[in-house]
Amino acid sequence: MLTAAGTFMGIVMLLGATQIFVSGQDEKNGDFFEKSEHSSRGIEGVWQTTVTLRNCQTGAAMGTFRGLSTFHEGGTMSETAASSGSGLRSPAHGVWEKERRGTYSASFIFLRFAPDGTFAGTQKTTVTNVLTGNGNTYDSTASVQVIDPNNNVLFTGCATATAIRFE
Repeated sequence: MLTAAGTFMGIVMLLGATQIFVSGQDEKNGDFFEKSEHSSRGIEGVWQTTVTLRNCQTGAAMGTFRGLSTFHEGGTMSETAASSGSGLRSPAHGVWEKERRGTYSASFIFLRFAPDGTFAGTQKTTVTNVLTGNGNTYDSTASVQVIDPNNNVLFTGCATATAIRFE
């Protein structure tokens, strides 16, 4: 049976990969991506993220942690995040796609391990990312599933994130 601390840690780990709903506009033509030096890259590149775990019903913040996300050319991604407590995890791997100008969806998964190093399952995160700040930042919303070794969903969670392009 999961303790409250264990459940929170699982959500933190699941959402570590959480990123990203992105949009932005220019005051002149409503589309700053035409003028941004990063517009040709879109979401591609390395991002420093700050993830906030949220109560899915109320939206109340439950904790914050830092992470790194990389969106590779061709639609794959990788992610890792800082975590505290006894939970251990692998780096995350996933896929992303452009939904519309400045908005991207992504899904990634990582392995979870118990403190003794045994396999504890996976965590899957699905995010929507929106570019802001002339393409140098993004905001995201995410949903998370913590899955046991038998592929049963143990619990779900929600998160938001902000990110800054690493240059």
